[in-house]
Amino acid sequence: MYTRKYFSLLTICLILLSLNVFSQIVLQGVITDNGAEYLGNGAEPVANALVTLTDEADPSRVFSGTTNEQGEYSIQITQTGIADDPSGTPGNFRLLQNYPNPFNPSTIIGYELTSPAHITIEIYNVLGQKVNTLIHEFQNTSGHVTWDGTNDMGQGVPAGLYIYSLKSGGKRVNRKMLLIDGHQGSGSASSSPSFSQKHADNTMLKNQLSDQYTLTVTGDNLATYEQQGLEITSNMIVDVTVIRTLLDIDGNVYHTVKIGDQWWMAENLKVTHYRNSTPISKVTDNNLWIGQGWTETGAYCAYNNNENNADTYGYLYNWYAVNDISDIAPLGWHVPTDEDWKELEKYLGLSQAEADDTSWRGIYEGGKLKETGTTHWDSPNTGATNETGFSAFPGGYRNSSDGSFNKQETYGRFWTSTESSTFRAWLRCLNHDHSDIARYDDFRELGYSVRCVND
Repeated sequence: MYTRKYFSLLTICLILLSLNVFSQIVLQGVITDNGAEYLGNGAEPVANALVTLTDEADPSRVFSGTTNEQGEYSIQITQTGIADDPSGTPGNFRLLQNYPNPFNPSTIIGYELTSPAHITIEIYNVLGQKVNTLIHEFQNTSGHVTWDGTNDMGQGVPAGLYIYSLKSGGKRVNRKMLLIDGHQGSGSASSSPSFSQKHADNTMLKNQLSDQYTLTVTGDNLATYEQQGLEITSNMIVDVTVIRTLLDIDGNVYHTVKIGDQWWMAENLKVTHYRNSTPISKVTDNNLWIGQGWTETGAYCAYNNNENNADTYGYLYNWYAVNDISDIAPLGWHVPTDEDWKELEKYLGLSQAEADDTSWRGIYEGGKLKETGTTHWDSPNTGATNETGFSAFPGGYRNSSDGSFNKQETYGRFWTSTESSTFRAWLRCLNHDHSDIARYDDFRELGYSVRCVND
């Protein structure tokens, strides 16, 4: 009678332990972009982003989910590293619940196959360590296998929770079962584990499974987001803002920023090929640079022909490269028109009349676009606030008369794709001692910086 009561009590304790060990924690939230970071008209949800949680104490324990069209994600964290295939329940096989369950000393595991396949059925403990491989071979039909509570060496394992796993064709499905009277040791049944032993086993489990995770968000045209030391002990909501990026044909990655309803590059263009992979002519010789104008051929260069300048300030392009039918802008983007720039300027405070005017217009609109400080701009960098996140850099220019380089760190001049006359095109100018913004037209042979805007 005493043995039966002790056996029942042990069963209840193990079942309660199973509820604790296998309880799932759910992390959920919404991933949005940086559309509201500066002066954008609001953030937008990010679809198809991969959200990953990695246990910092055991990097093999990884949980992940993908955002839907509303940017929502949900990740279930289980207290074991053995997880189902993330694509969902496999369609070509089923793993049945073992019977009996709880069991002592053995149990039957059934499986169903819709077609012949190579399958693997394995037993794992709650630490994610493999205990026994029951089947690892080609099977023609459905069937079942018996597990007698031993490991791969035929030794008995202690009472407790176990996971049995069926894997086939790169997919996996798991179920849980409870061994209520283990026989760890020589293979013969031994006395039930003492309370102190069970407590030690549970403590070991908790010590090996961390509450600290690294949260990572990745996706197409997104800057990788990483948050370390995220403590998750219960259901949580974690919303994340990520930065949208842009990839050009050369593989250069640019941060982008939303200003009003427009998405702009937040860095100067430094591509060396057109969108169709045709090289843009790189011209270092002064006379050849001048000659490009006679042939109306697109060309680019680094300021002072020093490639280190291109890393920071981007390249300088003549207008023929900007206007080439092969397209200098990355897919889905374009070199802004004169009207695109006017839309930006009006959002920053210019009136329509001011936007249509030439020379220097406005009061503070240029300062809202300039990177702050004097790391790249010459002092005094008047009125620079960078409220937009546009982070305009002073790339200088290359002259059309003699091919010389001028005014880096003093002028930031940007081509538009709009011609003003037969030989000239519109551009925008920012200056180190101006807080307003200039609209000029100039000869197409000059070399200026380029920023692109989303279509």
